[in-house]
Amino acid sequence: MKILEIDQKQEEIVVKVENLNDLWTLYNIIKKDDMVAARTQRRVVLKEGTKGERKPMRLKLRVESISFHEFSNRLRIKGKIIEGPEDFVSYGAYHTFNVESGQKISIYKEKWLKSEIKRLKKSSVFEDNFRMLIIAIETGLSTISLITNYSHSRVTTIKRNIPGKRYEQSHRNKAYTDFFHDVKKVLDENLKNLDINAIIICGPGNARDHFIKYIYESKENYPRGKIFNIHASSGTESSILEVLKSKELTRFKEKVKILEETEKIEEIFRLFGQNSDLIAIGMKEISEAAEKGAIKELFIVDLLIRQISQNKRLELESILANVEATGGKINILSSEHPTGQQIIDLGSILAILRY
Repeated sequence: MKILEIDQKQEEIVVKVENLNDLWTLYNIIKKDDMVAARTQRRVVLKEGTKGERKPMRLKLRVESISFHEFSNRLRIKGKIIEGPEDFVSYGAYHTFNVESGQKISIYKEKWLKSEIKRLKKSSVFEDNFRMLIIAIETGLSTISLITNYSHSRVTTIKRNIPGKRYEQSHRNKAYTDFFHDVKKVLDENLKNLDINAIIICGPGNARDHFIKYIYESKENYPRGKIFNIHASSGTESSILEVLKSKELTRFKEKVKILEETEKIEEIFRLFGQNSDLIAIGMKEISEAAEKGAIKELFIVDLLIRQISQNKRLELESILANVEATGGKINILSSEHPTGQQIIDLGSILAILRY
């Protein structure tokens, strides 16, 4: 993200978006009732009875909603028009900015917080488009999920009845082939539509080995260097969460945010069992610990940042400032990941203490 201008008098910051990480950062900084200005196109009807034509113009909106679309690489900001060419727009009408990489936008707030400006300046250490497809597979059951640095989504669950050993081997072989075909079809669709960086095939017994052999023996050229075979307890979603904690994925930890977060969450729950005094939960307890310089690591769910009230927002700013001033680390977790959901269950904000 390039910061092109900071106007403290107008509380305006002009930025140029460079990648998906920047869009994610803006998604967590721009809030309802902020104002955003940008070049855009809007359909204008110049002659009654015609469909009109799209005209380029600069508009300024008062934000009502914002949504992050990682797979189309854009941020959608919807709001009411408060500034624009009077000949072409009506003030108070709705418009939506589709913000993409390479675009410049101006953001206006009632008051910019120091932590928000720091977040604009800080670029992410994670790859903005790293995607892992995890296939958990056992006999007759497979769960497939797509993991990115911004979300964890279940693609599908596939079930097939595999006859027992008392049935003829030919029936069992056909059932296995049909099952593997269904799983492979989902794999192929994702490889066709997305740039997948790693394919993790996990599960118990021999099912995963047989499936890997099946896809390698097919006509398609599979990227062998991207396929990893890892043991897991089942073909269910729980095995995908199990694999995210495994040491076998350590090689991707520097690239995939969810892997680092999963490791941190494991540490939090370990501390709960061993020394719960080193865990602080809730704004009041965390605020007191931050003032004493006792916070080693702070965990906040992005949903809290986006939905927090103005009063609580100032309190959160004070916490962030104290944590940074005393050398603590701040982690902002995605509510779209299981790690974020675990912190939401604990109140959306949590800290590991030094003492």
